Amino acid sequence: MRAEDDLLIIGAGPSGLALSYLLPGRARILEQSSEVGGLCRSIELSGAVFDIGGHSFHSPHPEVSRLVESLMQGNWCSQRRDARVLFRGELIDYPFQQHLEQISDKQIAAECARFLPRGGTVEAQNFEDWILKRFGEGVARHFMLPYNRKLWARDLKRMSCEWVGERVAPSDPNKAHDGPGRAPLRRDNEVAYPAEGGFGEIYRAMAQRCGPIEFNEAVVRVDPKERIVETANGAVWSWRRLASTMPLPALLRAIDDCPQELIADADKLEFVSLRVLMLVIGETLKDQPQRIYVPDAHVPPHKIAFNHTSSPSLRARPRHGIICEVAYSNDKPPPDDDALVNRTLDALVAHKLVGQAKDLVEARVLDVVHGYPVYTPERPAILGRIETFLSGLGIRSIGRFGHWDYVNSDGCIFQAHTLAKSMLAEA
Repeated sequence: MRAEDDLLIIGAGPSGLALSYLLPGRARILEQSSEVGGLCRSIELSGAVFDIGGHSFHSPHPEVSRLVESLMQGNWCSQRRDARVLFRGELIDYPFQQHLEQISDKQIAAECARFLPRGGTVEAQNFEDWILKRFGEGVARHFMLPYNRKLWARDLKRMSCEWVGERVAPSDPNKAHDGPGRAPLRRDNEVAYPAEGGFGEIYRAMAQRCGPIEFNEAVVRVDPKERIVETANGAVWSWRRLASTMPLPALLRAIDDCPQELIADADKLEFVSLRVLMLVIGETLKDQPQRIYVPDAHVPPHKIAFNHTSSPSLRARPRHGIICEVAYSNDKPPPDDDALVNRTLDALVAHKLVGQAKDLVEARVLDVVHGYPVYTPERPAILGRIETFLSGLGIRSIGRFGHWDYVNSDGCIFQAHTLAKSMLAEA
C-alpha cells in the first residue's frame, strides 16, 4: 500500500487538475488514461489540431480567468466569437432568434416574428413547453425544437428547464438572461484560445504545476472504512480525503457497500452521448465561422466547429480540422461511422463549407459516452441524496459528471476553486 495522501483525486480533467493546482503539495491524482485533460484534451491528426467537441475559453468568474491566463504565460489569444446557424442552406448569425431579418424566405421570417413573445416571465412545465412560451410557435418550429431534439437526443418534454437561463439566448439582445449565473454566449463575445496548439495546452500547463499524477490508474474500488482506493492495475492508494470526478453511477458502483437503491437512483441520471467526427481537410479554409449550429435533420451534426479559426497559428497550417458533434442516446441511435463521415462530408460540400470531397485527408470518429448531463425533474433530489451519502464518507464529487452539471471547463475549474477554499478552511 502506498503512503497516505492528504487528498487523493480521481481524474486529471479540468476539475481534478485545478483542485490539485489550488492545493499545492497536498494532492495526488489518479488518471485512468495516459494523458491529462479529460474532455478538454486535444488531438493532432495529419497536421490538423482537434479538440473533443470544439472549445474556446470564456468565463464569468474573474478568478478563473486570471488563473488560466497566468498559466498560459502569453501563449494566449482572444478574438470576437463568430457563430452561425445553418438554416435552409444559408448562414444566419447566431443566435437565430435575434437575427430573423437575415432569413431570405420572408414568409418564414414573418411567421417567426409574428409569434415571437415580447418579454415577461416564463412559467413552464418542461423544456419543450418553455421553448414554445419563450420563443413562440414560429421560432420553435423552424429552429428551436428541431435543433434541441438533435442536440439532446430525446423527448424535450422529459427535460426540466432550470438551466436554460445560462445556455439559451433570449430573443431580445438587450434583455438580461433568465436567472443568475452565466449568461449565454452572444456573437459579439470575446473568446480565448491558446496561441499555439490546441485547447488542451491549458491543462498540460496546469499539470506541470500540480500533482503528482499517476497515469493508467483506473479506479475500480473505493473502501471508505479503510480509506483506500484500488485500481485496475492492482495498486492500492491510501487517503485522508477523497475527491472524485468520475461519473456518479461509476463512483457509487466502486464504493464498498453502497446502497443498491442509491445506485439505482444514480442510474436514473440522464446524459447525452456523442460521436465526435474529426475531418482533416487538405486545403486552406479561410472564411468559415468558428461554430455552426444545424437544426436540419438531414445533416448529421448538430454542431460544426472549424478549429483552425481558433488562433492565427492554426489558420496558418496547410491542413485544417473540422469537428462535428453528433448526439445519440437510446432514443436516437447514431449512424454507423462510414455513413456519418460520408453524409457529413457531402453536406459540407453541398453548403460550400468545404471545396470538394477529395480534399478530405483523414477522418476519425471518437465515441464520447458521457457528453452532456441532462436536466430532468428527478435530478435535484437524486443529487441531494447522493451528496449526503458521499459527504458522510468524506468523499467530494465535482466536475461535469461528478456533479452532473452542464458546465464548461471554466465552470469545472470554479467548482474546484470553491472546494479548495472549503478544504483549506477545514485543514
